[in-house]
Order: sequence, then C-alpha cells, then structure tokens
Amino acid sequence: MYNFTSFEDAQQTLIKTKNLQDEHKLQGFFSSIGMSSGDYVNLQLPQNLVVVGDLHGDSYSLTKILDKIDYRKYLSNEENILLFLGDYIDRGRFSFEVLLTLCKLKTEFPLNVMLLRGNHEAYHTFPFSSFTFDSELNDRFGKKGKVFYSDYVVPLFDSMPIVCEIESFAILLHGGLPIIKDTRFFDNYKFNLSDLSKNTLLLGELLWNDPRELSDVKWQPSKRGLGKYFGERITDEWLSKLNCSFIIRGHEPCKGYKTNHSSKVMTIFSSKEPYPKFESGYLGISYNNMLKCREQKSLLSNFMKLV
Repeated sequence: MYNFTSFEDAQQTLIKTKNLQDEHKLQGFFSSIGMSSGDYVNLQLPQNLVVVGDLHGDSYSLTKILDKIDYRKYLSNEENILLFLGDYIDRGRFSFEVLLTLCKLKTEFPLNVMLLRGNHEAYHTFPFSSFTFDSELNDRFGKKGKVFYSDYVVPLFDSMPIVCEIESFAILLHGGLPIIKDTRFFDNYKFNLSDLSKNTLLLGELLWNDPRELSDVKWQPSKRGLGKYFGERITDEWLSKLNCSFIIRGHEPCKGYKTNHSSKVMTIFSSKEPYPKFESGYLGISYNNMLKCREQKSLLSNFMKLV
C-alpha cells in the first residue's frame, strides 16, 4: 500500500495521474494494444487480463489481489492488463490509501493499468447520501481537505475513462448498459462515448445502471433513484452491435461475482472489509482462455478467483 508522507506528496501523485489519463485521452494509440478516444478505451486482446471490482477503501483486498498476481512481474509485460472497475472510495476505512495506491500503480505502469470511473467518483455530478470521502479528507487535512477534494480529487476523477472495449471479447464499465433509443448511436458509438461530459444522461446510466432478469420489458426504473435496470434484450443489442460476447461490470455487492442474462453479464465485487456478508473476488484470464470463452460462449466464472 501507498505510504502517505505529506499533503504535497499526495497532491503531486494525483496531478501526475490526472495528466497521464488526460494525455491518453488525446493520444489515440497509447500502447502496442491500446487505443483511446476520450472517455472510451479500446484494447486488442491482451496476453493476460486481471479485472478488479469495487474496492470501497478495502486495502486488505487490494493488497491480497496485487500479491496474488505478483503485480510487478505481471505488469512488466505491456500486454498484460490490470483493469479496475471504479468505486475506489467510501464505506471502507482506507479510501485515501486505496486511491493513492492505485494512482501510484497507474503512474508506475501507465500503459497497462486502467482506472475506470465509478459512480462514487462522480459524486460532484450525481450526488447521493452515502458519499463520505470529502469528510474523510477534511478529517485528515483540516481546512486543506476541501481544497484537496475540489482542486485535485475532482479533476482526477473527471480524467478517468468510462468504457473499455476489449476487441471482440467484452465491454467493461462500472455500472451498466444505457438504454439507447436511437439505433444510429451504434453507427458511431466510439465517438458518442468519447466525451460523456456533454451527455450526463448517458454518463449517469453507464455509472448507475444494473442488470435484471426482465421478461416483459427492456428496462425499468431503478430503486437506487439514479439509473435504470436493463434486461437481456438490452445486453443482446449492445453485444451484437459491438461484436462482443460479455459485459464485465461492478457496482453491486455480491459473493465476489455473479452473472446475469444467460451468463453474458459478469458482476465483479472486490470489497469485503466494509461488506462482511459478501466476498471479494477478481477475474484472471489468459489470451487463450478469452478466445475459448468468446468462441464457445463458455462461462467467465470459471476464471474468477476469491481473495
């Protein structure tokens, strides 16, 4: 875990991470397998893929996952991807430490560590009652806490990409699939997903939507008060239009993972300390097994690992 030394040290770490993510948004191709268009990232099939779900300040689970994958050796290969699905803060005791650790990872391995944005990284756009990170910063930094949040944390969060497509394999995002009424959207979906700051309705659904087993309707209003519940017909539409096989997302506590929509939607949850009734898990899958899953429509859950 990251060893906090000073306000200025944390400040510089967040600035460096934000600048890296902004640079990638503008670069186009930023690695041998990575392409970026603003809030949308496209990857060719990596040699290995590790996906981590919501952490919510759980430093124990994060440390265990990094140890299990031997992260320094793993990330020494640019074509091994370590992707986080968002919700790094709130609920757990070590939100600040988790966030700084992830920023350090991103700055040390900028080409193959991906930090997607969760709904808890968008409180300033979609406020909700259980957000506590700003209060935690005030407790830590006193009067400087408000400045740290507004001047450094918010810009960092805004720089995080929203959607990652792994070519012909999976769509990765924090919440869920949005309801698209204009089918022309998919004719240029990469462009439409590239600047979500101009479309808060679309952004809100990507960060807040959840899958549900809906037989009679395509979607329903969510009991969360934000976002929607999307059914299997929405999943099939997105997978067909993007020529992918799976949706990989976080956003919901579960026993490490769960599946919906005939196992085409995989939810990953990686936070146990603030959620003792649930489990912490992560996905670890190789290039060959991604090919097998894609071609045979076999279960991604075969490659889930509990911490």
